[in-house]
Amino acid sequence: MAKPIKIMIKGCGEVGTDAPTVDDFLGQVRDFLAVLQGVERAVSEDGENEIVWRVTNAQMNSPISFELTPFAKNPAIFVDTRAERVERAAMEGIVSIKNGEQRPRYFDDELMAKTRKMHARVTDGLSDMTILFDPSIAKSPIVIDRASALNVEARYRATLNAEPIPYRELGSIEGFVSKAELDGFGRAILRFRSRIDGSEVKAVATGRAFQQLEALRLADVWQGIRVRVYGTINYRGLGVIDGLIATGIEVLDQTPLPNMDAIVDENFTSGLKSETYLAELRSA
Repeated sequence: MAKPIKIMIKGCGEVGTDAPTVDDFLGQVRDFLAVLQGVERAVSEDGENEIVWRVTNAQMNSPISFELTPFAKNPAIFVDTRAERVERAAMEGIVSIKNGEQRPRYFDDELMAKTRKMHARVTDGLSDMTILFDPSIAKSPIVIDRASALNVEARYRATLNAEPIPYRELGSIEGFVSKAELDGFGRAILRFRSRIDGSEVKAVATGRAFQQLEALRLADVWQGIRVRVYGTINYRGLGVIDGLIATGIEVLDQTPLPNMDAIVDENFTSGLKSETYLAELRSA
């Protein structure tokens, strides 16, 4: 079973009272949940949420603590590996923001804002928040206290006043095709939604990529197929993509996964009830 995440939230009310207000408590939980859900969409190939996070093992002692445990939306789907990947990416992202490092992978503007709000509440209403992941993911707890919250806020203010520095690098971006067209200069353009943050990327197809774009079927565009586009990525600022000069396009998932009809065999037990079939297997 996937490991739960333990959370402890402490308010800074009157002397002797560390119970958080309802608004602060629910806001902190809601933003942390949004981070988990956003990271899941970013790390998953289909961009969907298959995990439901349930509150378990809630304790009302001081400080208030509870666990968020991942469950599958569909009981037939095994999500333990997916949940572990989500928890690890979320943990690394929050630690990166807390330490003032560069924008974490899988964190778009919305998740950056949610994480900042989690810190901001600790400067106004909360005393601290502690997040404990399973030791296999993080050996030490993440503690958001006043000092770290003030540092995050100061860095955020500095970022607002700083001029973005454009830059470019060679690389690739995965996403889902949304449109293929010619621009006003007669250049072949592929527009696709980034799998990481859902933002639209405009790719100018050149060379081999131009030929590959011509080979795309209209049905592929309508169905929003997943592609990996290679080339020179232009950034407006740190982590903010301005566009892409594409030199190659790779179509992914050309062979669809089998559906339930292809997997389920109605005659698997040769007409026996499932409990009878299992009993015969055990006695064999």
